[in-house]
Amino acid sequence: MDKYKFRELLKRYQDGTANETERALVEAWYESYPQNNRFNLSDNIKNNLLSRIGSVIQPPVIQPKKLWLPYLSVAASVLLISAIGLISYLSLNKKQETVYATLQTHAGQIKRLVLADSSVLWVNASTIVRYPQQFDEKRREIYLDNGEAFFEVVHNAKKPFVVHAQKVNVQVLGTSFNISAYKNLPAIKVVVATGKVGVTQGNKTLALLTPGQELSFDRIAGTSNTHDVDINDIQSWKSGYVDLKQASFAELATVVKNQLGIQLKAGNDKVSGFRFTIRIKQNLPADQTLLLINQIHSTHYRKEGNQIIIY
Repeated sequence: MDKYKFRELLKRYQDGTANETERALVEAWYESYPQNNRFNLSDNIKNNLLSRIGSVIQPPVIQPKKLWLPYLSVAASVLLISAIGLISYLSLNKKQETVYATLQTHAGQIKRLVLADSSVLWVNASTIVRYPQQFDEKRREIYLDNGEAFFEVVHNAKKPFVVHAQKVNVQVLGTSFNISAYKNLPAIKVVVATGKVGVTQGNKTLALLTPGQELSFDRIAGTSNTHDVDINDIQSWKSGYVDLKQASFAELATVVKNQLGIQLKAGNDKVSGFRFTIRIKQNLPADQTLLLINQIHSTHYRKEGNQIIIY
């Protein structure tokens, strides 16, 4: 007897239309189930199944004879198939939780990370990034909580690659780009080296960037603008130097701290308003770097604790 005929038999038993032989078969099968406990089901699933069966079948009054053994075997097989199917269904429909790892770098540190899909992530100094040990079936998601990173994304049209960079989201299919999102700086910057990159804020699309374009998002005002930049400049930090062009004092201080571990502070408002065009090298001694900085605007510096005051 296949499982479909057995289901019809159970229905007739429940409706009261089964004959004496059919009733005996159902009752014998039911009597065999709790005694043998053959199926690897959880207690909750087992109790639910027994409760449903018990609500429509009365305890047996006829002792099974050898005549019914072949039918019992068939019934047990049908129940086993149903149990396996139920367990498989529950397993396939159970939501898989994504496990994230955290990578944090300190001043002067640059790290290279290969992700689960073979995409490469370059992490700049003083950066915190969270990434999944395994990507799910629909999307590849990364969280840049603070700092800067350069992404070399393996193309996969079925799995968009999304970077959540605090107030903005960056989505690609396969490309290379840089995101600078240091929390102490007023702007989040996204620059594309190859391919196309979409930048959004919530449900709003801010820009679709192509190679050599940079989007700058103002954290406070919530506004953004797009302009052209030198592609080589955006990833120079991977080689141990940063070219600043008309950078603010805050940007200069961030780069100096990342590259050399030195904390700069403006001694007055005038210094705070200066712009700086300079190359900061990681392998250059700190005193020589400070000398170059002060030559730009004829300023001076002094050390106070762990800070270098420019005045």
